[in-house]
Amino acid sequence: MINFDFLPSRQITFYMARLFLTRSLAVLIALVLVLMTLDLLGESGKILAVPGNSEADLWRYVGLRLPLLAARFLPFSVLLGTLIAFTSLNQNSEVVAMKAAGLSAHQILAPMVIVSFFVAIATFVFNETVVVRSQREVTAWSNADYRKVPPQSNVTSNVWLRAGDDLVHVDQLSGRGARLTLQGVDIYGRSGGSVVSITEAESAVRDPATNGWTLRNGRRYDAAQGVVRRFDSMAALPGVAPTASRWPRLSPPSATSST
Repeated sequence: MINFDFLPSRQITFYMARLFLTRSLAVLIALVLVLMTLDLLGESGKILAVPGNSEADLWRYVGLRLPLLAARFLPFSVLLGTLIAFTSLNQNSEVVAMKAAGLSAHQILAPMVIVSFFVAIATFVFNETVVVRSQREVTAWSNADYRKVPPQSNVTSNVWLRAGDDLVHVDQLSGRGARLTLQGVDIYGRSGGSVVSITEAESAVRDPATNGWTLRNGRRYDAAQGVVRRFDSMAALPGVAPTASRWPRLSPPSATSST
């Protein structure tokens, strides 16, 4: 007789959920350890080359990079963990036994589906709390060539801003208010959702006369004409105020703020 309940018995539900979680977690730990080791081998020389840095700074780097690696490879780990779990079930003929006991395919999958929803929620919270902070700190530290960054240096790295339809990326932002300066400025001019121009500049300073910014030492690509023009100085971003609320500490372009 076929069992039409959504979940199988309590024992099978916990068994399938535990099998899914343990296999996924084992794959994640293995991937993160290998990748963290390779990453540390490449960066440890740069960290220890800075006077004053020690083994403690290596552990700090590990602590900042581990959340990033875990968040990036968690989806792959869940996929591989699911395949490994079903391979184990198939080798031991456990799926055949469950089917013979009257369980349907959706009942066998239901515990994994439920657990995957909780994993997705936990991943979202983890990304929005731990990963964002670690990304900001490790980016600022690496941009400073792993030198000590004063906590009150007013330096922010990897900033994205939406100015109208245009997207603006700044490698490094320092200072506040009228003394705000930008280093490594990229402006993606858009019209109707399409990029019509790309402007790159080494730096930008506040221009009170136009209530905008003056770009220095850069080049501009015009998509309509298909040409690249270099410039020593150019006015840009009119009306973009140098306030903290207009220059948020963001990373992905999809998270840019509106003006």
